Amino acid sequence: MNHLKFAAVPLLLLAVATAVSAQDVQIYPGAKQFTPPADEKAMQDMPPGATETIYFTHDSYSKVVAFYQNLGKVRTPPWLKKGATLPSGQPLKETFFIFDGSTTLTFSKSWAKVQRPYVGAIDMEGATPDYHDVRDVTAIFIIKKNPGEWPER
Repeated sequence: MNHLKFAAVPLLLLAVATAVSAQDVQIYPGAKQFTPPADEKAMQDMPPGATETIYFTHDSYSKVVAFYQNLGKVRTPPWLKKGATLPSGQPLKETFFIFDGSTTLTFSKSWAKVQRPYVGAIDMEGATPDYHDVRDVTAIFIIKKNPGEWPER
């Protein structure tokens, strides 16, 4: 009987460790993971050691932003164009959140972007962007990087 107690301890520790690591960034309740088609170009090239996971929800952009404001700090990258619109005239809304206390996305190990609508790919034709796979959903991009893979501060 004592053997069972000792065997249960490592399993319990493993379960707790897995739950903690899986909760680094909370996923918006009800959001579903999206896997882009293999032939779809990535909007952002991820450096080695970085992963991007995309989730979709039909909830409003403002509701999802409010959820993440309670979890991280809003950071606006200097290159973000305010008031961006798609060729259809639909506004492109983006908000970035840092979850690890870093001051910039470049140095953060854990950050997210909330965007509406989702844009699967952008091709540049001269100076004009050509948007592909535009979906009227709120997309949540969770980016994580392994320590030592990107510049750190």
